[in-house]
Amino acid sequence: MRNINQIVFLRFIFILASQILVFNNIYILGVTPNIYLIFLLIFPINYNKSFFYLYIFFAGLLLDFFSNSYGIITFSILISSLLRPYFLSFSFGKFDIGKVRKTTDYIKDTSLYQKITYLFLMYFSHQFILYLIEVFSFERFYWIIEKTILSTIISIILSYILLLIFFKKNAR
Repeated sequence: MRNINQIVFLRFIFILASQILVFNNIYILGVTPNIYLIFLLIFPINYNKSFFYLYIFFAGLLLDFFSNSYGIITFSILISSLLRPYFLSFSFGKFDIGKVRKTTDYIKDTSLYQKITYLFLMYFSHQFILYLIEVFSFERFYWIIEKTILSTIISIILSYILLLIFFKKNAR
């Protein structure tokens, strides 16, 4: 079995490369699907917090560099990473971090409602912060909400499909 550090690093490389090379070039109804948030969604819960925030920071930095977004993605993904424990508690109930090793256990062993709630909260908050900072004006608030909802729906659908492919239960 691989070391948890190797698994995290390989996920980091795979998800960021797929976002940069594939999903940044796809436009669905005028928005780009942001599947890079899967890295944050499935990151191990009891991992070292310093390395967690470094991974998230470098992920945002790389995405900003290749997306020409001037730090907006880094800021919004760091804020989303700070909100993640609250969304986990809200979506899956109270849990003991000491007993839980992987977030994927929650993704695999929970109801569809809990999964969608977790995905929606994470994507909506991330997209809302992303578009709010991009526009930086409440005069275009309806545009921000429209883009946030549209991008959230498209990203959730693609992310849920990818999560089902990579984290399905073994039938054995």
